Formats: sequence, structure tokens, C-alpha cells
Amino acid sequence: MRRYFINGLLILLPGVITVYVLVFGLVTIDGILGKVIARLVGFHIPGAGAVLTLLLVLATGIFTTNVIGRKVFHWAEGIFLKIPILNNIYQGVGQVVKAFSDSNEAQRFQRVVLVQYPRLGMYALGFVTNEDIPEFNTVIKSSSTTVFIPTTPNPTSGVFIVVPSTDCLPVDISVEDAFKTIISAGIVGPNRS
Repeated sequence: MRRYFINGLLILLPGVITVYVLVFGLVTIDGILGKVIARLVGFHIPGAGAVLTLLLVLATGIFTTNVIGRKVFHWAEGIFLKIPILNNIYQGVGQVVKAFSDSNEAQRFQRVVLVQYPRLGMYALGFVTNEDIPEFNTVIKSSSTTVFIPTTPNPTSGVFIVVPSTDCLPVDISVEDAFKTIISAGIVGPNRS
């Protein structure tokens, strides 16, 4: 019975978590403008807020692709950049969004490496994000590599480290396979499902 239960759990868990995340996301999005629509029409329409939010995002994308929209966007961005504290938040979020949405692959994780972390003799799987940054090279007196080491099972959080390039051991696996390995805590190895 125990083996059947565990097998059933392992089969159902990915689907249940996926549906839960989808429902949570839709409820959250619906809550953004759902209350506004409820006030306008006098009653709650399930999903109307999510639809309106998606339409608003689409309309913003369409508007900012033309000349007038870009000028309005740059004007609004200029206002954000002049407000203390908010400008730091806005710039930081903007840089993260740009890093993950840029179609240039050089801006993303470049390759998979093993680095000795958190101590010598212990290795962590990481992703090279940049190389030979002059400011880091000067301090460590060597060619530098910046590495992002994600955490298990949530690879969106992790540790950023700077190491001498010679301390990065290349691993011949794809970034996607490395993410699968990290998320599964090593249960799913590279090129295995």
C-alpha cells in the first residue's frame, strides 16, 4: 500500500502543483481589477479582473510600440527616475526584467560550471553570468567569473559569487538540464527524465 501511495503521489504532485500555481496566479490577477469591475457593475464577475488585466497589459504593449507611446513612456520613466528611493527600486527591477527578457543569449546564463562552494572540497552547480569584469579582476588579481548558484527546489533564489576563472570547472550539460537537476535536488540527473 505504501509503495502504491508514493507512486500515486509522485504521479499526481506535478499536475496538482501546476494547477495550484495557475489558479493562484489567475485569482491574484483577477483581484487586481476585479474589485473595480464589481463596483462598476454592482456584482462580482469571476475572471473579469484577470481578463481586464491581460487586456491592459496588451494595450500597454501596443501603445508603447508607437512613437507617441514611447515618448509618454520615457516621460513617465523620467519622473520615476527623479524620485529618491523609488528610482533605485525602478532601476533595479528594470535591470532584472531586461536581463531575463533580452533575446540576446549572451545576457542570460552563459554556461554551467562547478565551483567550490560553500567551502573547499564541496562543489555547487552554478551558471556563469559574466566574465572578466575589470573591477573584480583588479581586486582578486586574476581573471574573474561571476556565477549564480541557485537554491533547491526554488532556483529563482540563490547566491551570487565572484571567483577566479580558473576555479570554474566546466560541466558539459545544458542550462535546462542543470535546472532540472537543481530543482529535483539531484534526483533527476542530466539527460534523464
